[in-house]
Amino acid sequence: MSLSSALATKGQTDPGNFTLALIRAPPVNVPYPPPSSDWFGQMHDINETVDFGIKLIQRAAISGADFVAFPELWFPGYIDADPGPTELLDNYFEQTITVNDTNWNKLVSAARKHSVWLEFGFAQHIKDNVYMGQALIDSKGNVIQIRQKLRPSGAERNIFSDGTIDQLQVHKTPFGRLGMLECWEHMHPTMTFAVHAQYEHIHIAAFPWAPDLDVDTGSTRSDVSLAAARLYAVVGGVHVFMPAVGTAAVFAPNGTLVTSIQASEDPYETPILYHSIDTASFTSDNQTYDTTEYSWGALQQLNKEYPAYIPKVANNTFIKHRQNSIAEMRKVGPIV
Repeated sequence: MSLSSALATKGQTDPGNFTLALIRAPPVNVPYPPPSSDWFGQMHDINETVDFGIKLIQRAAISGADFVAFPELWFPGYIDADPGPTELLDNYFEQTITVNDTNWNKLVSAARKHSVWLEFGFAQHIKDNVYMGQALIDSKGNVIQIRQKLRPSGAERNIFSDGTIDQLQVHKTPFGRLGMLECWEHMHPTMTFAVHAQYEHIHIAAFPWAPDLDVDTGSTRSDVSLAAARLYAVVGGVHVFMPAVGTAAVFAPNGTLVTSIQASEDPYETPILYHSIDTASFTSDNQTYDTTEYSWGALQQLNKEYPAYIPKVANNTFIKHRQNSIAEMRKVGPIV
């Protein structure tokens, strides 16, 4: 659905036709299509991006959305930083969001004003660190959760600090049990298991960007991201919504791709992918999830029966919690 096709303001939520809106347009100044790195001298701009995001929230609500989901790090956008200190990286630290700052409050107010639930990824500034934050706000502007990506992936680990495992939570909402993870968290059993085991009905799989399916970007290509989202759906028996700059998608609990849009479709003409589901049919617990095969008991069995010849510790840095200092990165760049 194009934004220009909106005809009426959002009315009362219909549980039988619960509509989620997945943002796929790029943040302000971020190159498009992904994974373009030609910035044309531009920089991330959190103020303009928040204002643009609020316009998308408003338009989604006008189009009947009950829930609006943004890609990973959409505020102010993803970053691929070169080694060493750079103007782009230095500026990025200035474009982060601190909870309860002006831009944070604008987003929370937008959820309340337009009566929509809101999930968004943001560069979260806490003291001397920046995290890959993910927020869940209800339609009254209440903060349900703020979490940080447990283990930033690849080169992300050179900039962003680690979250904590206690933040892997699923939330009971008026429309069912909802959980969320970011990008390659969907590749780690230590992360997917904990969320699956909490009986989701709806899952937000936020990826930062996704090119067309025929664009080869190695392990970050859209085929891989979509495969992760599809597997997550079928293992958990859960509706999976994948917002990403460029290609966005929705998977049914049986793994079927029910709707998608590729990056080559104009992101300004069609900046949002919509999909509706029947939440009135949800049971109190998602019984599709096989509690015998994927239960905590099964995890203990795996631990007990783990083959002795396979090392249980990969190396001395395995799962080491990492905190990267912004002050240090301003001097030396990403910390390898």
